Amino acid sequence: MNSIASPVRSPSRIHSIDQLRGYTVLGMFVVNYLGHYPSHFNFHHNDYFLSYSDTIMPMFLFVVGITFRLTLVKKLATDGMLSTYVSCFKRCLTLCLISVILNGVGQSFDSYEIFFTDPQTKQLAEADWAQFEEGRAEWTIPPHFGDRVSLWARLFVKSYVWETLAVIGLTQLFVLPLVHLGFRSRLAGLMLLGAAHVAISQWFNWQFFYGYTLDGQYVDSSVGLNNWMGALWGTGSNRSWDGGVFGVMTWGVAMLAGTLCGDLISIESPRTSIARLVRWGGAFLIAGYAMSCLSRLYDLPDAAQSERFAPAAADERITNTRGKAKGGISSVLAASPVLPDWRAATGRPLASLLGDPPFVERPEERLVNYWMMSKRLASLPYVIFASGLSFVGLAVFVFVADVMGVRIGVFRTFGMNALIAYILHKMVLKGLMFPLIPPDSAAWLYWSGLLIYLVMVYLLVRGLERQGVFVKI
Repeated sequence: MNSIASPVRSPSRIHSIDQLRGYTVLGMFVVNYLGHYPSHFNFHHNDYFLSYSDTIMPMFLFVVGITFRLTLVKKLATDGMLSTYVSCFKRCLTLCLISVILNGVGQSFDSYEIFFTDPQTKQLAEADWAQFEEGRAEWTIPPHFGDRVSLWARLFVKSYVWETLAVIGLTQLFVLPLVHLGFRSRLAGLMLLGAAHVAISQWFNWQFFYGYTLDGQYVDSSVGLNNWMGALWGTGSNRSWDGGVFGVMTWGVAMLAGTLCGDLISIESPRTSIARLVRWGGAFLIAGYAMSCLSRLYDLPDAAQSERFAPAAADERITNTRGKAKGGISSVLAASPVLPDWRAATGRPLASLLGDPPFVERPEERLVNYWMMSKRLASLPYVIFASGLSFVGLAVFVFVADVMGVRIGVFRTFGMNALIAYILHKMVLKGLMFPLIPPDSAAWLYWSGLLIYLVMVYLLVRGLERQGVFVKI
């Protein structure tokens, strides 16, 4: 199992993989729509606990990992390493370009005047601006044009680019050197990536990701402020999204977990595949949940427990780190969000140190820390637990689709044409549904809209399927 990749045997279609992919695509459509409306919190992405919506993206990356491994090994055997890697590079950059076209570049310059304004001091170059207004600088580059473009480029790389398709493409590039390796090597790589993400989060990434600043400063040792990476990037108090630059490490964990499935699935014996997938899924679920238990070391004692150790909170003056509260819960950050103070475990019953179950809101009396299941940060407990759900989900579809022969049509349609389905759903959402259904609508309206929107997207993709049109990159 530890040998370098050998050609992988596979039938023309593995229906369970198509079905799981179709389920994740449909789930993505549902949560991308309902997240825009006042629906139940499990249909919203939540920064500090695992909601249903948060299970979809890592599961999709997991499925991408399955097919990525199968495709890469076959191409390496027929086309060689150079041609295969160049092809992968082009494909991944194409996914990033499609993502940018669909989602924008994260910023709009509403007035030409902004290029005459210093992004740091906010001071307008009045003489140059007056010259332009008088019509005497039509072909002169504004004094702060380069500064503004540079700031946007840094923000784009740190935060704006990390939408679903770009995350998939860039994560594939990141794990590309590992995907063709043997089972144990990929498992070891997965574990090393996870450990490295924890290490860099402690070193710099937590403060960089959340944009720790204090009165415009990035470093102030007296209050535990050491956002030296933010100082290098000069991105201010901007927060990242979906893991940010270094999120490819933990998204890579989900993708590499998916690559393991090619070794676990037995075409000749689907029941053996189910047993293997459930065992590995259970191991990942237990590991992810165990890591999330560390978040209980950040519980704040209530008034009746005044003698209990209280973990230190970050300085409240540090700006723009709390983010949007989810479920009406305020967000107070821990001073040491990655390395817990173990004194918080002393004198407590074991039950009080067990992590919260998934799909349950984070208690208000807990400091925000790395060990929460956070999609925004793509924390390791979150990705490991969601990968465990993906193993189990694939086992379910192996039983339903491969053993029982039951294949759900909508899953097949979306699963076999996932890219075009994703593009079309974005167009329908932005061009039709969101403009017509207000974000504060009553439940009857936005749930009715969900049904209409899903039917529209399905009919569009199904029509292409009937004509034999499949878009793959």
